[in-house]
Amino acid sequence: MFDDPNVVLHCEKIDKIYPGTKALDQVSFDLLKGKVNVLIGENGAGKSTLMKMIAGIEQPSAGKMYMDGQEVYFKDTNAARAKGIGIIHQELSLFPNMTVYQNIFMGHEIKKNHMIQWKAMNEEANKLLKQLNADFDSTAEMGTLSVAQQQMVEIAKALSTNAKIVILDEPTASLTKRESEELYRIVDQLKEKGVSIIFISHRFEDMYRLASRVTVFRDSQYIGTYD
Repeated sequence: MFDDPNVVLHCEKIDKIYPGTKALDQVSFDLLKGKVNVLIGENGAGKSTLMKMIAGIEQPSAGKMYMDGQEVYFKDTNAARAKGIGIIHQELSLFPNMTVYQNIFMGHEIKKNHMIQWKAMNEEANKLLKQLNADFDSTAEMGTLSVAQQQMVEIAKALSTNAKIVILDEPTASLTKRESEELYRIVDQLKEKGVSIIFISHRFEDMYRLASRVTVFRDSQYIGTYD
């Protein structure tokens, strides 16, 4: 039990050991409700490794995680998603020959009497895209969209599972300045809705523009969190 009503996620003394490497060393981390926490540090500092633990992609070698005060353990990404955690990787995991709405609901399709409800998914996807002020329709083919638009689809995909926590891993790395500004607007919008954001970045522009708090990692260790 971890009791702090302002903390949506608490990681306590997380270790991750690979053969010959300690990727995380006694890392503790708190994510506040409705805030943007920017994670900075060099490549190999442990940022993405911790996010993989939180998203259920990998499991800690030691330590505990709590959501809303209750201890959680995610054996896979489905378990993390069921608790309201969505992750958007730097390398986008979308299917270019399928439509936007098919990508958004991939793996959690709307069904009735065991039948996939294509029309309902299309309508729900368009509602999500409208919330994000998207300039494309849910019937568009993924392969026709820009990188920034594809990121928007990934965010809509996370929102379609009612995500309370959204993790963005180096999302501005391949965006233009204008596209980055559009992403900042979406992140601000999510924060206003009470979604908690973890934003991994190397860019000071991202930190100054978005961060409620900044967390620094170095050499697999947590250095500190600063307002």
